[in-house]
Amino acid sequence: MDAEHMVGLLRRMRHDFANHLQVISGYLQLGEPDQVQEYLQTLMEGLGAERIIFSSLPAPASLYFYEQLLKAYDLGITLRFEDIDLRSWELLRANGEPGASLQLITRTLDQPQEHQVIYLSIYEEAEGIDLLYSGWDGGDATRAFRIEKGR
Repeated sequence: MDAEHMVGLLRRMRHDFANHLQVISGYLQLGEPDQVQEYLQTLMEGLGAERIIFSSLPAPASLYFYEQLLKAYDLGITLRFEDIDLRSWELLRANGEPGASLQLITRTLDQPQEHQVIYLSIYEEAEGIDLLYSGWDGGDATRAFRIEKGR
C-alpha cells in the first residue's frame, strides 16, 4: 500500500471519528445520556467485531479487509466478519472480494434497510476460497460464493 493510499484511509478514519464525536456531543447538548450510552455501545460492538481482521491476518491483509468494511458501509451494509480461515488473501483482492459479492447481494434485497448487518465467514480450501454470507432478511437468508484457485 503506497503512502497516498494510506493517507486516504487515515483521512477516512479521522472523518468517521469526528462524526462520532459530533453525534455524542449533540446527544449531550440535548440532555440525552441514554442515547449517548446506546450510541457508545453500538460503537464498541463495531470495534469488537473488527478485532478479528486485526488479530487473525497479516498487516497488509488487515488493511485490505478494513477497506472492505468501509466499502460495505458505503453500500449501506454493516459488515461483520464472523470467522476468517485464510492463507492467501491476495486471491480475494485480485477478485475485488468481498466487495463484488456484497454488491450482488445488495441488488437482490427486496427492501434494503440502511446499514443492516450482514455476517461473513471466509474459509480457504484446496480448490478455492468460500465466502459465506448470512443475516439479512430477518437473519434467515444465506448466500455462498466461491473464488476458484488457479483461474
